[in-house]
Amino acid sequence: MKIVLISEVKEMLSKLAKERELNREQRIALEHSEKVAKLPAKKARELVEKLMEIGRINEKQACKIADLLPKDKEEVVAIFAKETYMPSDDEIEQILQLVNEYI
Repeated sequence: MKIVLISEVKEMLSKLAKERELNREQRIALEHSEKVAKLPAKKARELVEKLMEIGRINEKQACKIADLLPKDKEEVVAIFAKETYMPSDDEIEQILQLVNEYI
């Protein structure tokens, strides 16, 4: 299974919309991604790569961080709430610093 960022979904569906008419679900997904995507796809993917270098953060978690761009410790903790791995305070600080570089 390939993990795709919201900004990548926006990019893919925008290209597809230029080629043909989107079906109902695709239009809804495109509208949602246009409202929610905060970074261009290339920058978001770059952020994911850098996030995966911190601690034991996997691609799924890094993508979630890149999609949501948490602003404080509580938002980072919420992203990891259902995960078996919780980053340390130092790692959370590194995550927030990286996110701030891309905002």
